Amino acid sequence: MRHMRSPWRDGERSMRLALARRWSRRLPVVAPLLILVAALALRVADPPGVARLRDFAFDTFQRLQPRSYDPQWNVRIVDIDEASLAAYGQWPWPRDRIARLVDKLTEQGAAVIAFDVLFAEPDASSWRRRVRELIAYVDPETVQRIANAVQDNDQLLADAFAHSTVVTAYAFDVATRASRPPALRHGYAISGEDPQRFIGRYASVVTTLPLLEAGAKGNGGITPDYDITVIRRVPLLLRLQDQPHVYPALAMEAVRTALGASTYIVRGATSGGDLPWLARVIAPFEEGVQSVRVGDKVVPTDRNANLLLYDSGHQPQRFISAKDVLEDRVPRDKVEGSIIFIGTSAAGLKDIRNTPVDTAIPGVEIHAQAVEQIFTDVYLWRPFFAGFLEGGFLLAVGLLFVFLMPRLSAGWEAVLAVAGVAAGLAVPWILFAGERMLVDPIYPPATLALMYAASSASSFMLTERERAQIRGAFGLYLSPDVVEELARSPERLQLGGEERALTVMFTDVRGFTTIAEQFDPQGLTRFMNRFLTPMTNIILAERGTIDKYMGDAIMAFWNAPLDVPDHAARACRTALAMQARLKALNVEWREQAHAEGRNHIAVTIGIGLNTGRASVGNFGSDQRFTYSVLGDDVNLAARLEGQCKAYGVAVIVGEDTRVQAPGFAYVELDLIKVKGKTEPERIFALVGDAGLRESAGFGALLAAHAAFLAEYRAGRFAEARRLASAAKAQAELAGWSGTYYDRMRKRLKVIIADPPAVWDGVYEAKEK
Repeated sequence: MRHMRSPWRDGERSMRLALARRWSRRLPVVAPLLILVAALALRVADPPGVARLRDFAFDTFQRLQPRSYDPQWNVRIVDIDEASLAAYGQWPWPRDRIARLVDKLTEQGAAVIAFDVLFAEPDASSWRRRVRELIAYVDPETVQRIANAVQDNDQLLADAFAHSTVVTAYAFDVATRASRPPALRHGYAISGEDPQRFIGRYASVVTTLPLLEAGAKGNGGITPDYDITVIRRVPLLLRLQDQPHVYPALAMEAVRTALGASTYIVRGATSGGDLPWLARVIAPFEEGVQSVRVGDKVVPTDRNANLLLYDSGHQPQRFISAKDVLEDRVPRDKVEGSIIFIGTSAAGLKDIRNTPVDTAIPGVEIHAQAVEQIFTDVYLWRPFFAGFLEGGFLLAVGLLFVFLMPRLSAGWEAVLAVAGVAAGLAVPWILFAGERMLVDPIYPPATLALMYAASSASSFMLTERERAQIRGAFGLYLSPDVVEELARSPERLQLGGEERALTVMFTDVRGFTTIAEQFDPQGLTRFMNRFLTPMTNIILAERGTIDKYMGDAIMAFWNAPLDVPDHAARACRTALAMQARLKALNVEWREQAHAEGRNHIAVTIGIGLNTGRASVGNFGSDQRFTYSVLGDDVNLAARLEGQCKAYGVAVIVGEDTRVQAPGFAYVELDLIKVKGKTEPERIFALVGDAGLRESAGFGALLAAHAAFLAEYRAGRFAEARRLASAAKAQAELAGWSGTYYDRMRKRLKVIIADPPAVWDGVYEAKEK
């Protein structure tokens, strides 16, 4: 019969297990490390998606803690609101009405009146313009005389500007068109390196009429922001294509005019443009615009001269209806000394913007908020080294994750991950709440969370894969509970080879050739399966490991791959259980043989057990290897099984097995020198369990047996032969077969006939 292959003989499976275990140690390190490297590279590149994610986080901070608003601040908005449009008609209004609005605000003491409105074209509703349109039908001199006699709305507004402190507006555009540069009302100076290349540049500009610009005390720019979903930055300085000048934004010009200053001082930082590429990547440096100074106000900006908007959200207290101003219903204290912005909240005029705190806020309110920040010195700031800090934090904690997580239990791994992510979230919030400093709370914690997820997922995936391979490889050869224990703790599976204390079992069917002759090949296969299956189940139930099937023989061992502290006792219980189960099987087979009309040959097995140290692990070649045990004590177990027939017993154990499993009934058989060994071994028959051992009959047997063995070893062979008969009688009374004594009587007869020259009590076996 062909040998049946065990999992240990399947080299490919063992190799896959080894490779899986190797990757289970590496992948939880490699996967998060790759994520860390990729995340750091992405952070250095800082693509728009990463910047948007960061802005979203800063928006969340502002929603959680918006800038506080004090209604006593002297920044107001005269609102051309829905009520004003309902009362005075749709926009644009005649400019004489705008002039009246300016005059009333001036009369009430407005410090500055800044228009978030463009007057790019002459007033179409002006009577002077309408009269001039009659020139094709009326004498030109008459038309001119009448035109000179009626009011010119643009001139009325220009006169109002001249008698007030007004800031007009111009709008930059990305479209290329012919345009006139705006009028400048300020000086411009640079402190440090010229940062103009960092300031936003536009292709063209739409200006207010020169007539109106001439009477204004200031002139500031507004930007359309068509492509900006959320307004987070307010440009303070702007550039026009091919113009050498820097132009102030409307809010900045309102501040300059209110302070009576004449010059902007722009502070430029040292540029990193001349540094080597690698230095620019890894070293923090500051470049671009640092701040803009006007009067006694120093306004910190980002490198592009943008003020970071610290949003208070929409505040109705800022607003005064234009209708109320025109109808003299506004208390003087709401206007006096205030910077007034004139704009609109009417939805139809399409000047509604999104900010971090509000999803719909009038655009003019953004200018007002910028002025409030400047006059109260409340700024958000993101230091130039923030990216370096974020990357450094991510690198330090990420490397800690990479090298510590694989060495921690799942619980401590989770604690480390939570601590790292929590620190990445908490520190930026503390810096924002206490210092108004913007540090990214999303990218580093998200990367760390992803690293933890990758490490956990890879560990889980490989662990489950390894468990599945272990279950597949050992499911038929180890008991289910041992397989599950291996699957739960695969690190306990030592496949590389080690020396361990083991108990090894060899079994063999007596007279197998005669039994096999009764069956055809299919019948023999069925018979062997019926025999091997229950024997295997008994071994597995006692946490034994099947090494191999060798035709009708079984080789098994205990205490590998997992520790089995009571391995000797389990092996002994297994041997007794196998003999008991075989008796029941013989009854079944006898009945089956009688039913089939054939003779039944009783099946008997010999079992050898020995305990000792042996090498256990993978043995074989690079192409194919097997997990097995090797050593002298393993060979001795095989020799003991071979002596079962010679001594007429079912189970023979070595002395170390008897010592380590004392709770069984043993009968010492002999002091024997087995084939291939030079030193004699004391061998014992395993007769029964602790119940038999404690019985009175077994005690009488041991006494009779001791007397026999003493005479035998003393060389008094005739007396020993007589005592063997007496011991046999006691054995039968104790329930143990006396076959052993028959075999010893036969041996003694031969010895008496031809006594040895020297007798030391050691019998030398001639057969394996």
